[in-house]
Amino acid sequence: MNKEKLIKGAMWLSGFSMSIILSAMSLHVGFNNMQYGSYTMLVVGLLFIPLIFFFAYKGFSLILDYIFEN
Repeated sequence: MNKEKLIKGAMWLSGFSMSIILSAMSLHVGFNNMQYGSYTMLVVGLLFIPLIFFFAYKGFSLILDYIFEN
């Protein structure tokens, strides 16, 4: 069994969790700053959302390849 796939999958999933945290914090700050006319953090938070799906896809696909390899 190739343990490198498992390690790489865990690293992609750590990026997944960090992007969730950064996106949630950016969206929270962005929605609070909307009343002052500043949309910068809101845009940053929205840009993190596709990264969440990308990191999750890469991480889970590597881990599933490790589990179900022939």
